[in-house]
Amino acid sequence: MNAIAPPLPASIAAAPSRTRILIAGIAFSVIWSSAFVAGRIGLDHAAPLTLLAIRFLAAGLLFAFLARSSGRSLRLPTMAGRALLAGLLCNAAYLGLAYWGLQGVPTALTAVLVSACPLLTLLLAAALERERLTPLRLAGILLGMGGVLWITRHRLTVEQLEPLHLAAIGAGTLALALGTVLSKKVAAGQDLIAAVTLQFMASGLVLLPLAWGLEGFRLEAHPALWGSLAYSVAVSLASTLLMLWLLRHGQASSASSFHFLNPFFGTLFAVTLLGETMYADDLLGVLPIALGIALVAWKR
Repeated sequence: MNAIAPPLPASIAAAPSRTRILIAGIAFSVIWSSAFVAGRIGLDHAAPLTLLAIRFLAAGLLFAFLARSSGRSLRLPTMAGRALLAGLLCNAAYLGLAYWGLQGVPTALTAVLVSACPLLTLLLAAALERERLTPLRLAGILLGMGGVLWITRHRLTVEQLEPLHLAAIGAGTLALALGTVLSKKVAAGQDLIAAVTLQFMASGLVLLPLAWGLEGFRLEAHPALWGSLAYSVAVSLASTLLMLWLLRHGQASSASSFHFLNPFFGTLFAVTLLGETMYADDLLGVLPIALGIALVAWKR
């Protein structure tokens, strides 16, 4: 298998510098966080599973078109079964449950729950892939979760909390953690284009009948919906490739630790684009998050 993955800098062939990994991790978090603002806009005009089914199918078709137009092969990737399961967990299960759960769980509380993903990833990676579970890494995870809690503390509320929606957020977070661990070996291969195309197409096809049966495939043809979908598709492609790149050059727990930055960047986007309130001391939460990421990724 050659020339199957997208063109990447030559330095990727060797171990990249910590600076390059840091830049990639921050870029991943910025892109990932911005998708929730686009998703929130899209949810005003479409049901959650309907929105995600269209998003994943569009991303898969676009990736397939780009691969074929550049002459790359789309044969089934090595470890196709593992790639398929990882994609279903990270895309269909995680986002499907998260979007549905947001209907009954406040956004800030959702951010706190999802911040447990790096901890779950660390524990699952230690159990399934024998990654080292050191006191420093655990301390880094707890620092990161503390920073998330600090940033979201003003916004936390349990009013009108729906237990079933809360359970959905928790299950989605576990699915994301397990999918991240499974993606580690997928990322180690060269067939990234085929793997990502398979993941998006499968996720869309799984959600399509659910969107039809549970929601009647409800959507409103509106410019804001199409803009949200277009941006979300671009985010899906970029964030997935960045996460696979991080997994290729580091441990699953190290790559997952960049999720700690999501509440901070998500708050910035919400303040800028949606008019939400930001508090002056929110920035203090970045300090334990940065230290936590450093401790988790101390050894790549």
